[in-house]
Amino acid sequence: MELIMTYVETPVLIVGGGLTGLAAALFLGQQGVGCHLVEKHETTTVLTRASGISPRTMELLRNAGLAQVVADRGPKLVQGDRWRELGQPSDQIPWVVLRSTSVADMENAVVIEEPSLDFDEVSPMKPHWCGQDRLEPILRDAATARGARIRFGTVLESLKQDDDGVTAVVVDRGTGERTTVRAEYAIAADGVGGGLREQLGIGLDGHGVVGAAMSVLFKADLNPAIQGRRFVICYLANEQAPGVLQLFDEERWVYGFFYDPRTTDPADLTEQRCTELLRTALGVPDLDVEVEMTMPWVMSHNVAGSYRSGRVFLAGDAAHVHPPAGAFGANGGIQDAHNLAWKISAVRDGWAGAALLDTYERERLPVGSAVAQQALLRHTFRLDSDVDGEALIDAAVVGNGYRYTSAAIEGEGYPTAVPREFDLTGRPGYRVPHVWVRPGVSTVDLAVTSYALLTGPDGAPWQEAAESLAGTVPLSVHVLDSTFTEAARLAADGALLVRPDGFVAWRGENAQSAGKLGDVLAGTLDRGEKPAGKH
Repeated sequence: MELIMTYVETPVLIVGGGLTGLAAALFLGQQGVGCHLVEKHETTTVLTRASGISPRTMELLRNAGLAQVVADRGPKLVQGDRWRELGQPSDQIPWVVLRSTSVADMENAVVIEEPSLDFDEVSPMKPHWCGQDRLEPILRDAATARGARIRFGTVLESLKQDDDGVTAVVVDRGTGERTTVRAEYAIAADGVGGGLREQLGIGLDGHGVVGAAMSVLFKADLNPAIQGRRFVICYLANEQAPGVLQLFDEERWVYGFFYDPRTTDPADLTEQRCTELLRTALGVPDLDVEVEMTMPWVMSHNVAGSYRSGRVFLAGDAAHVHPPAGAFGANGGIQDAHNLAWKISAVRDGWAGAALLDTYERERLPVGSAVAQQALLRHTFRLDSDVDGEALIDAAVVGNGYRYTSAAIEGEGYPTAVPREFDLTGRPGYRVPHVWVRPGVSTVDLAVTSYALLTGPDGAPWQEAAESLAGTVPLSVHVLDSTFTEAARLAADGALLVRPDGFVAWRGENAQSAGKLGDVLAGTLDRGEKPAGKH
């Protein structure tokens, strides 16, 4: 019997249902934009990849109402200098990266990396340790609740685009049912091997394959060796079985064996062989080990030459891939999705011109490139104690203190996307400085689905300027006290214009600048362009 092809119209088609794709569905729904997501796998992942969730990503999840849900599923990361303390509670892990010859020699482990600051100073959120296997279902359920249509077990067969949108054919792997999907935009979140990037003719820049590993999820009692110490990651410098150990949950661990794919066939790394290597690496010859899962994978360093082709946007691993050192990968994909979602919403709603979408690539590609380079440097440094780490930038700055230069930011711009030091002091292109404005509410929370104008105690002229623009751009006004103006290094009559992603679009030093507000919004939002679609 011939199957009848169904037809679906949607504002946005998302190809790929990993963390990036599910985050895109969530953030689009948060902005009131519908989407249709297809993922080739039958369900969310069972793998623990991408466990570290940065404060910046937690801020985005907080604004989507999910911070507590995530916190309930994964321990928070606390100051690394506490890792030697014994008997720590299970709801927290010191954020520290160690190097040791083995688990049996943890007493002599050395700290090779830890955050340089307490995140309470710069964010309303702590980092958390929540594996991809736990986070994906949270994002899926929240996106579905916001109206996203999510179809697992469905593959993209073809995609074509024209001036007004994209037309795709997707196929249900179980039933063979084919569906034509017509969308205004598409997001390629199909990962490093998804194929849509190549179909679009977008090349890669980078070093390519830089290593290979076999991840082993196993159950073992390591407490006699570790003695209650808790840590994020420990690199084990064993010549026979070098790799990295990380906690999965209270009973299980993941060890990633590094191997040379030119001399080792991953098929030879059987469960029995992995058990032998685990005992060698951990330094406990008679350790009782139960291997639950093994997965070979390749480490690469590549960044797409462009994040956009017409009406199709690349995000996450489809746009940038690098070694996992630093836990930048999934965080970067989620942040890609957020940057793009509010811009698509603004253009579709008509309060921004189509050129605003060009700033997605202009902002996120330099960040992706800089972060990928830092991840590669960090990976090399962690493996070899003799490598010079001078070029390394604090991971906290890389993941949370990056900056944008684009037409959507009023200012001179910056030569690099990642500075060497935190500078969250209200400069255009940076995330707004975090200040508690009232119990439980941060400045980071004030611009979520609209722009926000944050002004000091003498900000009446700014209120008047905002009122004159009513009905043109969604804009809320917040008159804050001197705690804010001091953090932002503003006069009492100055103001920051903050975008829906929490980044400062413009800085008005004093009330004399208030009359420029309308022109700044028109310029940074490309309001002269014709809207590309409506809800």
